[in-house]
Amino acid sequence: MKQNYRKSPAISSKYQELYEVAMRDDTKENVILKLSESQGISPALFARSLLQGVFSDSTISKKYIKDTTLIDNKDLAYQVFMGIMNDNQYGPYADVTKQSIGLEYELRLERELRLMNITFSDENVLRSRGYDKTPDFKLDVPIAVDGFVINWVESKALFGDEENHSGYLKEQLLCYWNRFGPGLVIYWFGYLETLESTPEVNKMFILRTSFPDKSSITQYKPDIL
Repeated sequence: MKQNYRKSPAISSKYQELYEVAMRDDTKENVILKLSESQGISPALFARSLLQGVFSDSTISKKYIKDTTLIDNKDLAYQVFMGIMNDNQYGPYADVTKQSIGLEYELRLERELRLMNITFSDENVLRSRGYDKTPDFKLDVPIAVDGFVINWVESKALFGDEENHSGYLKEQLLCYWNRFGPGLVIYWFGYLETLESTPEVNKMFILRTSFPDKSSITQYKPDIL
């Protein structure tokens, strides 16, 4: 659905007109949900564009999306609320859920590293050292996974498709590779097999769907004199 979202006054005006026509219906039931489905867009994104048309101010519309009780028109407030509550992909409530799941899997990865006695620096430590973009975990001592050297590990609690992987590559992964060398990206909910054939995979980092088995990991252990 995301590809159909457009930030333009014309689209916002169109959605506003559709909404006003639909609200003249006596039932007024799930108006934004029905309109968003007919327009091929998620309910939260439809609601956001609609508010931009109603209020002509992106700052105000963003504020109202986050707190619908601020909208004076109670019918509009209710319809926007129902739209974002029933959207599991976009909108503030979906974002909170994603953040919670993301944190859960970061903690899971941290436990796996500790069980293997692999020492690391997390994002907070790295930021205190002046890094603006940081992986979830930078290993203090590199390891090898199936012969591939790993300096950092990034947790992604979602399914890796071409769109989100491309975004992560540009915004995060290339930066990690430039600063810290090769690493490991874990897509906990799987990923498209076609990602394995992209130029960066198996060169800048490897992909996995879980933390590697102990048998596939080689750890550096200095000789003790």
